[in-house]
Amino acid sequence: MKAQNRLSLNRAHISVRRVANSQPEPVSVLAVIVLYNRAPQASVSFQTLRAAQADAGLSNLRLKILLYDNSLRNHDSGPIAAEVQYRSAQHNAGLAVAYNRAIEMASVEGFQWLLTLDQDTILPGRFLAAMGELGRQMQAHPSVAAIVPQIVEEGKLLSPYWFQFGAIPKCFPKGYVGIPAQKTFAFNSGAMIRVAALEQIGGYDPRFWLDNSDAQMFRNLHLYGKRIYIAGDIQVEHDFAMRNMSERLTPSRYRNILLSESAFWDMEMNWLAGCDRTLRLLLRSLKHWRRNDNLEFRHITREFLRMRLFRSRRFRIARWREAAGQTVEDLASGGLRKREPTISVCMAAYNGAKFIEAQLRSILIQLQPQDEVVIVDDCSTDDTCERIRSINDDRIHLFRRDKNSGVAATFEEALRSATGDILFLSDDDDIWALSKVKAFLDVFNRNPEVQVVTSRISVIDENDLPCHGVRWGRNGKFVAGFWQNVFKNHYQGSAMAFRASLLRDVFPFPKRPPFMYDAWIGTRNAATGGKTFFIDEPLLLYRRHSGNLSQGLHPIGMVRARLGLLWAHLRYVLSA
Repeated sequence: MKAQNRLSLNRAHISVRRVANSQPEPVSVLAVIVLYNRAPQASVSFQTLRAAQADAGLSNLRLKILLYDNSLRNHDSGPIAAEVQYRSAQHNAGLAVAYNRAIEMASVEGFQWLLTLDQDTILPGRFLAAMGELGRQMQAHPSVAAIVPQIVEEGKLLSPYWFQFGAIPKCFPKGYVGIPAQKTFAFNSGAMIRVAALEQIGGYDPRFWLDNSDAQMFRNLHLYGKRIYIAGDIQVEHDFAMRNMSERLTPSRYRNILLSESAFWDMEMNWLAGCDRTLRLLLRSLKHWRRNDNLEFRHITREFLRMRLFRSRRFRIARWREAAGQTVEDLASGGLRKREPTISVCMAAYNGAKFIEAQLRSILIQLQPQDEVVIVDDCSTDDTCERIRSINDDRIHLFRRDKNSGVAATFEEALRSATGDILFLSDDDDIWALSKVKAFLDVFNRNPEVQVVTSRISVIDENDLPCHGVRWGRNGKFVAGFWQNVFKNHYQGSAMAFRASLLRDVFPFPKRPPFMYDAWIGTRNAATGGKTFFIDEPLLLYRRHSGNLSQGLHPIGMVRARLGLLWAHLRYVLSA
């Protein structure tokens, strides 16, 4: 498929749906409850989760509960069911480490979703049944990486929320249901997150070991193009410590909250958000005085207010890093343990019935069992989907758009749905050389600084015969620089692969661009200092036929495309 446009997304609808061969598998959830100085039986989260489990039944839900105890000593967990496991860390490494160990367990034991809970969240009786049903529905929409209920305390909405102007936190209206266009953040407790998405983003950042671990994680999900489903018809009661800090917090905990909050705002938010933080600290100082709060809390608030007013961003971040390093003995041990890189082949398909089976077979033979091929069909009018299903390979995940949207939007949806560490782009009518995947992976493994790998291509006709005399790709030359590719694009999308981390710099794709998606990905990589490696070997057999949609541009069209590309980069930088 060779054309372009953009995905339309609204509040309660995703414009793609899965095309399945069989009934979806039962939803599998690993629920992790992080305990601290509290026995499992005394945790209201554990009590209400077990009650919700009894209400839900287990016919379409596979559930396991991990009690991860951060207390300095073991607690007697008492008699527990087979589906409950108790693990004692015997030191307090916070939430991030506990959740990362749970992600690893979920991956090994084949769970699709991770349900994160702290020890004092009150779950309604229908919680598991409702979340399990949503998990079943979202199996058809892999770009949705998290399902979050609304969190309330004494009737006040606390989560989920978004940032107005990228700075001012605003909760979604009570009862909101759907997928918002805004970047959505939520509390850890009660959130159900895809295990594959968590693995792709590297899990929880152990530097945010306790506070703001959820904000950083949701930020990373958005950077990787994932979406959040808000289940506003599910209300969860939560005990929020900051609402009565003098009774619920120690001074050291309050200091850690402000350190991590300051670091998140300095590293991830805009300058207006920094102004908002400064104003909130000023107002909190006034509240301390009015309520006659503990002097130590007043002192800490004033200290951080002075730091925001008179110290540099670099100083504040350095202070947080020093504190995080003292809290977590070895940050590397707190993250996800290394695993073999996985591959996602992302394909945009449109009326590719004639060639798509040969293309898929040339790809699948090179992939491992843990890899995947994500295909988004852009409303083909032929039997493309039937031919894909006929291959009957579990590694193929096929989705179909509700309306034709073009190649750029279709590739964007495939990339959002992918969960691999290395993302290959693929058209529906080419053929991969048998050594392509190995050659690309060898480059990535030997060169950790390389973000994009591309190769030379050979051109074939409809009968798989070489098109002699055709020199594709700027007469066989390749240049990776930003300005060179703004002037004349050297990238061929179907000959490219890149690390999933590059998604942070390319999403979202520009709306209705006059240029191709490969030029956008290649120049975004160059603009951010990423390196590109060119394999001077024809590893893609690029098919030219009467159905190709990619045609040469008129000179005026080329000028328009280049100016549009420059303007898109400028808008991207200004909106960051």
